[in-house]
Amino acid sequence: MIPAASAEVSNSAIIRAKIDLFGGRLGQASHAFWNSPHFASIYREQLFLSHAIVRASVPLMQAAEEACRYPQHAGDAVLEGFARYLRHHIPEETGHDRWVLDDADAMGIGRAAILARQPKESVARLVGVPYYWIRHYNPIALCGYIAVLEGRPPTLELIGEVAARNNLPLECFTNLTHHARIDPHHRRDLDDVLDALPLTAEHLALIGLTTLHTLRTLTEIMNELLAGTESPSI
Repeated sequence: MIPAASAEVSNSAIIRAKIDLFGGRLGQASHAFWNSPHFASIYREQLFLSHAIVRASVPLMQAAEEACRYPQHAGDAVLEGFARYLRHHIPEETGHDRWVLDDADAMGIGRAAILARQPKESVARLVGVPYYWIRHYNPIALCGYIAVLEGRPPTLELIGEVAARNNLPLECFTNLTHHARIDPHHRRDLDDVLDALPLTAEHLALIGLTTLHTLRTLTEIMNELLAGTESPSI
């Protein structure tokens, strides 16, 4: 008897498998962050890093949507579908950087101090590398970046437990609590798009490359945060 052929693996399953396979070090760094005995101090620096990343999200997606319409991509069904997704998703992400600034105010830092600081080189690299692929190769690369950043938000239960353990009001965590609620929905939206697009092996390889870059650089940023390689100035 000939066994039945196995079902084809979906595009989203391929990308999520890469995140699971190569995201272990980022998971370890995140666990150390949430359980640090110095969390309240580290969290102040994390707000600065988070704002530097989050404020780039909408401009990065806008750059990708524009690149999807470059003449060299005319008639590309993959990029036409991705551009439709971006036009829907950009309004959903607009203004999230203000949530981080609200948290900075609640922590007694003040948004002016966050805005005045020079962003770190590692954050510029995290965001800048996708810009290159978007502008100079193929904007579908951004799927890997989005898949990592919206893949595994902390749960509301974890945020509440950490806030209580460190005697911090939940008003200091509005960015995280909002994302705990909306990111699972955004993850499903992206997975649906990935599975609907006629991605080739070359598309998946590029998305995988962006996924690995994002995981690696986020891990570097988190480890620098935990090690205190730079003295916080806020």
